[in-house]
Amino acid sequence: MTPNPHLLHPAEHVGPSPDAARLVVVAVHGRGQSPQYLREHLVDRVDDSAICWLLPAAHDHAWYPAGFMAPTADNQPSLDHSIEALDRVAATLDHIPATRVVWAGFSQGACLVSEWVARHPRRWGALLAFTGGRIGPDGTDLTIRTVSGDFAGMAAYFGAGARDAWVPMTRVQQSADEFRAAGAVVTLDEFDDDLHEIRPDRKSTRLNSSHIPLSRMPSSA
Repeated sequence: MTPNPHLLHPAEHVGPSPDAARLVVVAVHGRGQSPQYLREHLVDRVDDSAICWLLPAAHDHAWYPAGFMAPTADNQPSLDHSIEALDRVAATLDHIPATRVVWAGFSQGACLVSEWVARHPRRWGALLAFTGGRIGPDGTDLTIRTVSGDFAGMAAYFGAGARDAWVPMTRVQQSADEFRAAGAVVTLDEFDDDLHEIRPDRKSTRLNSSHIPLSRMPSSA
């Protein structure tokens, strides 16, 4: 069995302990990035000292080698390793009510958390997928299996540029549709641009929305 290199890098921790926090946000960075990117573009924008942030780190700054819609074999065993890395983070939070745990990610990280949450349907605090969707090539069955339960009204946010070069809007829409079908309350933002970023404005990040009350979010970065 190939060792999992992602497990060599413990998740970075910002804020109070999970036990003491109002919310725990597991935020996953994109390809070519590190947790520092999310510190700058997400954590530092949020004005709430009651949030515990857990920021997993990918080995060599990538969770899997090919695009998220490449043939599945092209991303193995790295994809399985990445899912296992999030399994390990989730295991450390078993004693925290799921409604206090938010899963967030950007780009490759958004794809990874979308995939992980789809495989673990329950009423989490929220899913925030900034420019990402479920993983798999065209034709993949994206149906979320809800034999053991569904999302029961969990808030899920998907947002991306309509002309993003790496994340087709059709896959973002398909992913949002399947989360909605599995019981999530979905917000989908399609931006009329090609920007590949976590957008700084209050509307697009939804961090200040009524269903995802992470914190008070400044209107600009």
